[in-house]
Amino acid sequence: MITGKLQKERMFLILFAAACLGAVWFSWDRLMADGLLTWHMEQAEYGEMAKETGVLFCLFLLIWTVAGKRRIAGGLSAAAAFVFCWAHQIALPLAVSGIYLLYIGELGRRLRTMVFRLPDSDGAAADFLAGSCSLICIFCLMSLGGIGAIPWLQGFSLVTGMLLVGARLAEKRNRYHAGREEGRLSFAFCFSMAVIFTMVCLQAGRMNIALDFDSLWYGVRAPYILDNGRGFYENLGTIGIVYTYSKGFEILTLPLSGLPSYSFLISFNLWLAAGILALAYSMARHFMSRELAVFLSAFLSAVPGIMNMTVTAKTDIATLMFQVVMLFYMIRYLAEGKEQFRYLFYSSAAFFLTWTLKPTAMVFSTAVLGMSGLFLIVRGQLPTWRLKELAGSFLMLALSLGALAGVWARTIIITGLPVTSVFSSILTKLGFEMKYPFNVNKLPNNGAYVEAGDQISFFLKRLFCFFFLPEGVDMEHVILAWGGFVLAILFFLWIYLKVCEKNGGRQENTLFSGYFKTVFIPFLLVNLVSLYMLVQVDGNYFMLLYFLSAFLGFYGLSQVKSRFTRRGVCIILLPVLGFLVLSTSLTNWSWTIGYSPISWNHMGYYNHMEAEKAKMEASGNGQIWDILAEDPRNRLIAIGPHPDILSFPCSAQSYDDVTGTWGNVVLVKKMDYFVEFMDYAQTDYIYAKAGYMGEEERCYTLVRDLIEYGKLVPVCYENGNMLAKVDIDGEYDQESQAALTEFYKCYIKKDVENTGGESE
Repeated sequence: MITGKLQKERMFLILFAAACLGAVWFSWDRLMADGLLTWHMEQAEYGEMAKETGVLFCLFLLIWTVAGKRRIAGGLSAAAAFVFCWAHQIALPLAVSGIYLLYIGELGRRLRTMVFRLPDSDGAAADFLAGSCSLICIFCLMSLGGIGAIPWLQGFSLVTGMLLVGARLAEKRNRYHAGREEGRLSFAFCFSMAVIFTMVCLQAGRMNIALDFDSLWYGVRAPYILDNGRGFYENLGTIGIVYTYSKGFEILTLPLSGLPSYSFLISFNLWLAAGILALAYSMARHFMSRELAVFLSAFLSAVPGIMNMTVTAKTDIATLMFQVVMLFYMIRYLAEGKEQFRYLFYSSAAFFLTWTLKPTAMVFSTAVLGMSGLFLIVRGQLPTWRLKELAGSFLMLALSLGALAGVWARTIIITGLPVTSVFSSILTKLGFEMKYPFNVNKLPNNGAYVEAGDQISFFLKRLFCFFFLPEGVDMEHVILAWGGFVLAILFFLWIYLKVCEKNGGRQENTLFSGYFKTVFIPFLLVNLVSLYMLVQVDGNYFMLLYFLSAFLGFYGLSQVKSRFTRRGVCIILLPVLGFLVLSTSLTNWSWTIGYSPISWNHMGYYNHMEAEKAKMEASGNGQIWDILAEDPRNRLIAIGPHPDILSFPCSAQSYDDVTGTWGNVVLVKKMDYFVEFMDYAQTDYIYAKAGYMGEEERCYTLVRDLIEYGKLVPVCYENGNMLAKVDIDGEYDQESQAALTEFYKCYIKKDVENTGGESE
């Protein structure tokens, strides 16, 4: 009997190993041996990065295995990580953003425990949730009062932060309790911790040089697209759809904006990722051993679709953070009983906060919380109310709804809709009216353009590419934030557990098994529908799916009674982990290779503003830069390559912002339409990059006509680049004719012969 069971376990371990190793080999062969990532692996910068990362991992592994105690090992690892970060000019941004994160948490703790009278033991996640909601509400109120400029917000944060520090120091020393030591650390635990520290350092090491398209477009430009001197409710005349997104994350991090290095802001995302890994561990400890729980966190730290989103100013990591908080408190509620109903309010507060961060959260967060509520009703898990904590719990939820109202108010004031993106078409059908000059976006349905007979094969091909081979036009944004491979591997694990360990689960965890099935299966269907409909698939849309897949896979593994089987599966997952580490190191949203150059003599940060100015001076725009820099409130429409052209130190939007799929091309159909738009946007200047416009292009004829009719008055020609002042009331006269002659003479047009006759 025992022998037969052991043979069965070995057989299925062999099959699971074959499936995992086969998937790893196939994806490695098609992507890295001879494919999309081959060139990247062959570069010298990547080789240096791989060597440095290997040494770093060995150092962390040595520290954790020799130190013996978590507190000592953690301190030594933090010291080693600091040296690494200083060498790559990221130490000060990480320190400042980390302090700001602690400030948010302490603000939330004070509010939650002293005002709402909720237990201090609810944890740091509740503190950070309360602090984030309250700070967004405060910043919204300051903007409504006309004191929402970034210097005001920075001053408020600094003063209140000092008060919180003083109050903390005044507390009795005996409030601190050291974490309980759990015996000597196993090698498995040390290995996982070394992986986690290494992967966090890997992202930090390339943060300064990995500025992606979206970060340059809008993520790091909050000082110019949200702050006009009074607050973020002012309409700055920007039309690109990204400027009208829900700006909860940008509002929360405004005090980190406008500093010399963009990394002060971006590194905040890295701290949030560390928080996600810590929450994953805490959630897992309800069901599994310390070693398996920390291995789950190590596994998540290597997933490109999660960790690559830390080196960007995009809002995806923040959204995932609060989605995980939402799940964390739902699990704590199920684990600790119906009397802990405040956890449901924490979960609901985190749910509404995700709506302030990213439009797609309205789909994915709602799917998870909706099925969670259904599970509580069906399984009879509704809360038992206690009046003592009821008022505070409702205040916590009200705080989140207040943050949502404050963030959505900005979008309503500017566009007439509470949410834009693809939801604008739905909202207009419900009776909302979109304001001038914005355009209504339609829901994507890529499958609708495929013939009926080919729809199944189209979807299966897309699914296969999403899992194993993210190559092709519709997969360009998947390889940068890839996680489908994790989903496939853990699907293999799920099949294995169902076949090999049928009815082998532990009875006391059937409640959680039912909950996970109730939430995950419908959520997976929602993601599959999205994968089918999207024209351009973005891997970061599915970050919560990656997280849930990993968590549920490890949860299922923890329910296996056989220690031999659990160890065997973990060993088989090691090559999968190695492949994920390799994939993460090779990819990021800007396709940057290697780390930031090592430097020891610096101020602790990389000065991006100086670097951007140097680029502009090198391209012959030094004088133009100085003119625009005289007043950061200058409003500019820049005609040139998007988004590089947006680096001028003022409120700039590109010509592509206006005419692209995210704008409204009607605005340039006639000169009068564009003049009307410039009047609406209160545009001060138009910039045209040398060699960008050709005679056959609409932007060239538009600029030419505006100069001819006196609506544009050139103020500077520099190396063929032009900067012109907008004069809405200008007229056709001798001066405008002279200005047009000067334009023909001084502006350098696109060389059509050298560009093969390309036109817009």
